[in-house]
Amino acid sequence: MTGEQWPWFDWRMVLLAGLLVGGALDGQAQSGRRPQGQSPAPVLRLTTLEVAVPLLAYDANGRFVDDLQPHEVLVLEEGESRPVVSLKREPARLLLLLDGANEFGTFKNGPTQRYRGEDRPIWEKRTPESSLLARPTAHSFAVSLLDRLSPRDEVAVIQYADRVRLLQDWTPDPSQARRALESGYRVGLRSTFYDALHLAAQKLAEKREGRRIVVLLSDGIDSASKIGPDRAIQALEAVQATVFVVGWAAALRREIELAVDWMRTHEAFTSSSASRLGELRRYLGDLERQGHELRLLAEQTGGVFHLPANHEEVLTTAGPLAQEIGSQYSLTFITEPRSSDEARRRIEVLPARPGLSVSSRRRYFAPDPDRKREP
Repeated sequence: MTGEQWPWFDWRMVLLAGLLVGGALDGQAQSGRRPQGQSPAPVLRLTTLEVAVPLLAYDANGRFVDDLQPHEVLVLEEGESRPVVSLKREPARLLLLLDGANEFGTFKNGPTQRYRGEDRPIWEKRTPESSLLARPTAHSFAVSLLDRLSPRDEVAVIQYADRVRLLQDWTPDPSQARRALESGYRVGLRSTFYDALHLAAQKLAEKREGRRIVVLLSDGIDSASKIGPDRAIQALEAVQATVFVVGWAAALRREIELAVDWMRTHEAFTSSSASRLGELRRYLGDLERQGHELRLLAEQTGGVFHLPANHEEVLTTAGPLAQEIGSQYSLTFITEPRSSDEARRRIEVLPARPGLSVSSRRRYFAPDPDRKREP
């Protein structure tokens, strides 16, 4: 072999070896094997969360829509579109929360009645003939609502006045809740409204399935709670509760106005009566302010605010309220996890069907997949 042949032979061998090695490496890459010592390629994992919010849908005539499809609504979270994955009807886990505080008088017990030819507030009556004191309006409202719940629902009952009392723990049996009302309903002089809201949130946190709902019959005034308003409202938001409110403001205003007229026309003006009149005027102002807060609570959580004009309308509100609860959808959409300081998020649900109008919550706490949130 001559010296001129070696360089040619040598380069051919190097080229051949390179092709063989390259083919081997390429074969390993395609088969999923990697050479010993080589770091694995990074894997990109995308995490998403499913969020359920309540939804009420109405047609152009104000009737409930019972055939809504996911593509007929849009969800915006902090202004960004989110895909809707389902719309379904779920059983209600309903916490009935009743105001029994008679701090400014027993105006909540029952309506003014004709007595000996004159209109007199029920708290002025001195005869035991009225059954309203034994069966206050709030009690009768609760019984009427319980009679209208779906057999799939569960209910618990809380009453508050000087203290918060769990009258009935979770039960699927409305008759059991009615018996608890009969034996345990009590009125008091002070109001522990925010303590009651916080306990409602704690009870709802026990339920892992179904729609978490609070039905609140209240004037929204507080005088004796240990828990502040911010903490109580945040606890309800944390458990994704929907709050349906029946506000006392309009009905109590009528009763107070009747009482004031009675005092002016039938009682001598004294320092005591003047003090009482001033107290009732302040109460009317408190009713107006807290009524606004109750409306906001209902709207932000996806519920409905009712303002019956008198005691009779308080009772008849139980019918449409039960229909609203039964017509509510659970809408589920997909979102992305964010940092803990962005857990509370703004959302907007919009109709995408002609003649449709919808109502849902305005904000929610994003679920944390790694940590259980307690109210």
